[in-house]
Amino acid sequence: MIGTLSTEEINQLLRRHHVGRIGCSANDRPYVVPINYVYEYDAIYSFSVPGRKINIMREQPLVSFEIDEIDGPSNWRSVIVEGVYEELTDKSSLALATRLLANGFGALVPRGLDASPPMVLFRIRLTETSGRFERRDA
Repeated sequence: MIGTLSTEEINQLLRRHHVGRIGCSANDRPYVVPINYVYEYDAIYSFSVPGRKINIMREQPLVSFEIDEIDGPSNWRSVIVEGVYEELTDKSSLALATRLLANGFGALVPRGLDASPPMVLFRIRLTETSGRFERRDA
C-alpha cells in the first residue's frame, strides 16, 4: 500500500532525523548534497563552510530538501520540503540556530563565525511539505 503522510507524521519524521539531502540549482545545473540539520519552528537549520552549495543558494534561494526512512524495499517513508534559503546574520537568529544545532548535535556544533574557514549558519524556511509511505500489508 502506498499512501500520504499526515502533517504530524511529516513533522515527526523531520524531527527524528538529522541528516537530509538539499537540492539547489543555478544556471540550469542541479546540485544535491547531504547536510546535517535540525528541524524547528517550520524551518530546517543547518551550517556549512562557504563553497558550491552556499554559492548556489545565495544565487537562487529556492531549494528542495528530502529525508527518508527505509526499512525494506516495500516499507519506507519519505518527506519532501520546498523552501527558501535564508543566511542567518543577525544576533538573535544566530543565537537560536546555534542553540538548536548544539542541542541536536553536541560535538558537531559549528565552531562559530570566527572559525577558519568561517561557518555559514542558515535556515530553509518551509513553504510546502509533502510525505509519502509504502508498506506491505500482511
